[in-house]
Amino acid sequence: MTGAMYAAIGGLKTHMTNLNVIGNNIANVNTTAYKAQRMIFQESLYTTRRAGSDGTATRGGNTPSQIGYGSQVGSIDLNMAPGTFNPTGFGLDCMIDGDGFFMVGDKDMVFDTGDDYSKAMLTRAGDFDIDPKGYVVDGQGNVVYGFKMVYNPDYVKGATEQQILEAKQNGKNIQDELILSTQLVPLRIPLAAAEPTLANGGLNADGTKNWDAGEAVYDILSGYPAEGANGTQSTERKNLSLANPDYYDEDGKLDLDLLPEGAGGAVGADGDAPETMTGYTGPIPNLNDKEAGLEGISINENGAIIGTSKANGKTIVVGYIAIAGVTSPNGVTHTGGPYYKAQEGAGETTVGIAGGLLPSGTYLNNAVSTADDAGDGYTPELRNLLDQLKSVKVQGSGLEASTADVATEFANMIVTQRGYQANTRIVTVTDSMLEELVNMKR
Repeated sequence: MTGAMYAAIGGLKTHMTNLNVIGNNIANVNTTAYKAQRMIFQESLYTTRRAGSDGTATRGGNTPSQIGYGSQVGSIDLNMAPGTFNPTGFGLDCMIDGDGFFMVGDKDMVFDTGDDYSKAMLTRAGDFDIDPKGYVVDGQGNVVYGFKMVYNPDYVKGATEQQILEAKQNGKNIQDELILSTQLVPLRIPLAAAEPTLANGGLNADGTKNWDAGEAVYDILSGYPAEGANGTQSTERKNLSLANPDYYDEDGKLDLDLLPEGAGGAVGADGDAPETMTGYTGPIPNLNDKEAGLEGISINENGAIIGTSKANGKTIVVGYIAIAGVTSPNGVTHTGGPYYKAQEGAGETTVGIAGGLLPSGTYLNNAVSTADDAGDGYTPELRNLLDQLKSVKVQGSGLEASTADVATEFANMIVTQRGYQANTRIVTVTDSMLEELVNMKR
């Protein structure tokens, strides 16, 4: 048998694979956030009929004589360049303008260090909604991860300017009731506050209210001691859910004694016990799993989920959608549907908030460095440093269009068809030559 036929068969197989790639691109020309693929042809095995030589003092050299055996698939690549913006009018629809992915998955994922980022599924499709339990979910029901607004345990209601200044000098923020937590958690609409009464602490003796019924109730930032890399206590702080009925007394009032051990303020580098949450004056949530009613929900350029409370008209910032970036975006592994995984080939994964909202030196789980000039204290690990993502923005009320271009795909399809046709001619011509050879003796 002649090698030409085997080369042509290899060409037929490779062109068919290329047609499969083109067919998949055309099928997904209207798929949200679809990333077009391309196939690279590569030469196949070569056989050497004569080796090359450099020549001698009396004879000249010659080049190698080699015969190839067709083509093969070199690579099938993803083009992860951003697609065009497709306005939809839905408030929770959004797209990433720049490199990066949304992080989605099950509700029980825990991100203690940067090594845990690989647990999440990555997607460019921002078709988000609110489920009956108040979680922000994508079109397949996976919860969206991000950074929530939480109550500040150091907050002092009615603090004077002098108190605020002194607190800042000690590294504390007592001015803002709500602060941004950098614990990576499922985003969920805050619970609604119960009707204020004397029993639950919402109503004062003089008739004034500490909160309004239906007001959004956030989680609270709380300290959990963790062993640092150098043997000292870390200053890691995580969110404490105020939706747990085990934390309340019979009157529905938050009971500090019922909180889990360590659920206070930050733990100092010297190993002091956590600060208590005494003085905390946040509202008490309704514990029947009803969510705070929001209307006019939208997403801004930093990925903040913002809505208006139906109860009192206040603007509520739920939290910020996390944006994950990888060293090589084209190297992510497609796992089916709109989802990818940062596996081998993608490089390191980092997480942050779009638009450079996070200041430099911000770490996962609200960890802060307590190291002094001598190097004593706790220093968070570099892999837990959050990315600023200054060049990335989020566009709301729209989705990312597919990057598959029909005109390009049709042109590639014609070229592939003609290449396939040419290879079939090699097969038929080779067959005719073999027929002539067989018929030589009659």
